[in-house]
Parts: sequence; C-alpha cells; structure tokens
Amino acid sequence: MKDFKLSDQIFDYIVIGAGSSGCVVASRLSEDRDATVLLVEAGPEDKSWTIDMPLAVESLVSGREFNWQYVSEPEKHLAGRQVDHPRGKVLGGSSSINGMVYTRGNALDYDGWAETYGCAGWAYADVLPYFKRSETFCGEGNDYRGRYGPLRVTRPDVAKDPLQAAFMEAGKQAGYPATDDSNAYQHEGFHPSECTIFGGRRWSAARAYLSPDVRRRTNLEIRTETLAEQIVFAGRKATGLRVQKNGQSSLVAARKEVILCAGSIGSAQLLQLSGVGPSDVLRAANVDVVHELPGVGANMQDHPDITLQVECRQPLGLAAFTKFPRKHLVGAQWFLTKTGVAASNQFEAAAYIRTKAGVRYPDLKLEFLGLAFAPDTFSPYPGHSFQIHMTLMRAESRGRLAIKSNNATDKPCLTFNYLEAEADRESFRNALRLTREIVEQEAFDPYRGKELAPGKDVQTDEQIDTWVASRVGTAYHPSGTCRMGPATDEGAVVEPNLKVRGLENVRVADASVMPLIVAANTNAPCIMIGEVASDLIRNRKLPPEPRPHFVAENWETSQR
Repeated sequence: MKDFKLSDQIFDYIVIGAGSSGCVVASRLSEDRDATVLLVEAGPEDKSWTIDMPLAVESLVSGREFNWQYVSEPEKHLAGRQVDHPRGKVLGGSSSINGMVYTRGNALDYDGWAETYGCAGWAYADVLPYFKRSETFCGEGNDYRGRYGPLRVTRPDVAKDPLQAAFMEAGKQAGYPATDDSNAYQHEGFHPSECTIFGGRRWSAARAYLSPDVRRRTNLEIRTETLAEQIVFAGRKATGLRVQKNGQSSLVAARKEVILCAGSIGSAQLLQLSGVGPSDVLRAANVDVVHELPGVGANMQDHPDITLQVECRQPLGLAAFTKFPRKHLVGAQWFLTKTGVAASNQFEAAAYIRTKAGVRYPDLKLEFLGLAFAPDTFSPYPGHSFQIHMTLMRAESRGRLAIKSNNATDKPCLTFNYLEAEADRESFRNALRLTREIVEQEAFDPYRGKELAPGKDVQTDEQIDTWVASRVGTAYHPSGTCRMGPATDEGAVVEPNLKVRGLENVRVADASVMPLIVAANTNAPCIMIGEVASDLIRNRKLPPEPRPHFVAENWETSQR
C-alpha cells in the first residue's frame, strides 16, 4: 500500500457520509466556530428535480446517478433470489432518495435499547428531546413535537382521497385503534403518515441541516464525489482519512475525531477496510488487522416487506396518472406550482399493529398505496388497483456484511438471511391474514375487486410460506452492523457514547449502531442519532423528558 504523508489538510473533525446522520453531525459541530469540520460524501451534489419532486422516488431508487445499487447475495431462504438495496450516494444520502416517511418508532424501542441492551442514555426520555430539537412540525403541536428544528415535517389529509380514507375506516371497522399522531403518545394504530415534504418539495437532511447559511460557514468544508478509502491509525488512535477523488488518493488529518456516518453498509465496510473487524474477514480480503472486533458487520437487520395487491373496481388511485396525458400534466403542475399528485409521496395512510396476542407493541407496519406494481419492479398493474405493504418491524433473522477485497470501490458481500427464523415466517402468515381481514371490511366494499397477489388460492401455511419466499423484498432499512452495547459486551462495536470499542478518536453515528431495529422507517431515528452524537462529541446533553406512552391494556391476551 502506498505511503502518504500528512499534508496541510488538517481538520478537528472528519465526518464520513453526508446522509441522514452525517448532515446533522457536520452542521451541529460546525456551530462551534472554533472547530473545523470536513464532511466527505462519495456522491454528487443534490441538484436534481428528481430529488425535489416527491413522486419521483421510483426513478431514484431504481436509477444509478444517486444510488449505490447494492444487491444481496443469493438468499438461501428465498430460493436463491437476490434482493436490491438502493442506498443514497448523494448529498443527503438516503434521505435524498427515500420515500420521505417521517416516523420515529415506539417509546419501547428506545427503552429496550437502554434496559435490554445496556445502552445507558438512549431510553425514550433521553432521545425525545433530540427528536424535538430536529424538527419543525407543521401541524398542531403537543409536548412530543418540535417547533423550531431544521427538519420540516408535515401531515397529509387522508380524508381527501377515497381509497386512503377507506383504509383508515376499515381499520376502525376491524377493531383497531386510530391515532392522530403516531409520533407522540400513541404509536399503535391507524394514522396519517407524516412526511419530510414541505411546500411540495422533499425536505432531506441536506436541505434541513446544510442550508445556504450553514454552507457559508468558514469552518465547514464539504467535499462531494470524494470516496473514503480507509481510516488511518497510529496504533489504535485514528489520525486521519485516506480519500479518493478523480482517481487520486490523498490524506486528510483529524486533530480530534473521525466520525463514521456512512450508514449500516458503508460504516461497517469502511471499518473493515481500515483493519477493524473480524480477523478472518480482514485477512481473506488482504487487509492488515488493526483491531480485532468481531461485531463489525454482524447483527445485520432489516425490515422485510411484501404487498397484498387488489384490483380496484372504480377509477381511483394513481393508475390514471401513470399514462399520457395525465402523467405529463401532473409533472407540469408540480414544476409550475409545486402542488398536485407529484407533491406527495402517496404513502399517506398507514398503521402500526401487533401480529398476535403477547406482543407488547407493534411488530407490523401496514402502508397503503393507490397502485399495485408487478413483482420486483415499478411497472404498474395495467388496470386500477391498490396495494398494502406489510412490513415486519422486528424480524428475528440476522445477516452479515463482509468486504470482498481491500479495494474501497468493491461492494461488500451482503447476506441478510431473510426468513431464516421461523418466527418471521409465522409473522408474515399472520400479517397476510390480518391484512386480508382489513380489506374485507365494509369500507372497501365499493372498491374491492379480485385479489391480484397472492390470490385467493393461497390460503394454507405452506402456500403462504411459498408465496412469501418468492416475493418478499425490503423496506430499505438495513441496520445494526456496528451495534451499541456496554464496554463489557464483546459483541458490541460501539459503546453508548458511540466510540468504537478499543479504539481512540473514532465514533459511529448512523443506523448501524442500533442494537435492535426500531418499529419505524429509519430516517427520523438516524437524524436523532446524529443530534445525540453531536452533543456527545461536544460533551453536552439535553435534559431527559419523561413522557407517558401508549401500551394496549390487553396486549398479553389479545391481538387488538
């Protein structure tokens, strides 16, 4: 490996990855004008109308320009299928290409981090102030919501769309609770799905935290299209970062800390490339071992997802907007006024429910979309249709990430082991039956046509298992590959202060530190993690805010 000398490129902090957490960390650290901060992002600037337009999500997650385009290894329990994993490679990271759903998770997610996994300082009372600090909620406020943060969060009006309204009403008819604000006291129930959209435009972490005023700070430097190749160590102390731009490698130095915010794939990959991880993986990839840390790349979790698809008997939903001329008219309306169908992500109604009695808090998310897609594609069903996503919030299956070589441009090996656990297969059986029951409610009578997928002939446990294995995909929420734990936890990668165990001057702050994936999309929690990380680095802490939270009284004996 080529030797590099330290140049005059020296910063107090180097933040790797300008995604949901990295934008926050860089922005907050650079508030201190005496501190110099370098933010390194492998992708380009976020200058594209496809990023701005909420309805253009499909082109982002299936395209190449702003997307790492990861693919899993052939999955043993999916009959060898490989699963696509788009991740943001652009300023804003995955917050610039995601579905813009804003959901924090359940209070018991975070209490579990603290109590079950020994992550002191991460209980719900500890993290709630940071959720609040991050957001400006554009709706009726309460003690759980923020008013002055950089991130704009809005709530859709689900009553204006007949199909979305039918989904909400069907939930009530089936006996489920409703909640106006799933990010406040009551997470469980049918609810309007809040989003990071404001003024008809995507409100990414980059837009929120790297505003023009922030980017004008003289102590903050942002380098896009710059790939992090390797953290440089002196012994076990991180001293800098080797980066590549335009095919040329160079070294930047860190006086204080290197903070990895490259996501559950990128952060674990970079640690392994830097000699930190399981020694067998490192040696197989021809990487010198700096620090044996078996947990790097282990504990990989995700939210597996599958859809129930139904024909719609009335000309409603999104089908008409996928064809000429309305498709072009929708685009023209958005370009001219930032309003209309394209100003929404169309995931406006959702539900968090429990799959069976004895589950204390929701382990299944349902999301309604007024259009069905062909399997593994974004090709719409030719007629009017709708689909309901069924997403497991706490799948028990665990995977692993491992680098294949010492070349940072080589994508790592990703094995998620979807459906390995019998409990996950049981949960999907329950999910399908519960969702079918919801669609059979009176509220859907005017709209419900034939079941397109899986089809009414799929009924037995064995038939459902076969269908799920042939179709299940991902909600795009990889997590847990650098999990938190106390200093005594040999499987943990970072301690609750987010410092990497056994190393100096290096932390991780992104979804990879989650010991257990949250019952929510991961963007809002990652922004919270970035907020907490910035205070940990600066030796600050907002006072905890103990607040009550909903738990169904009959959870031990009843599914709803």
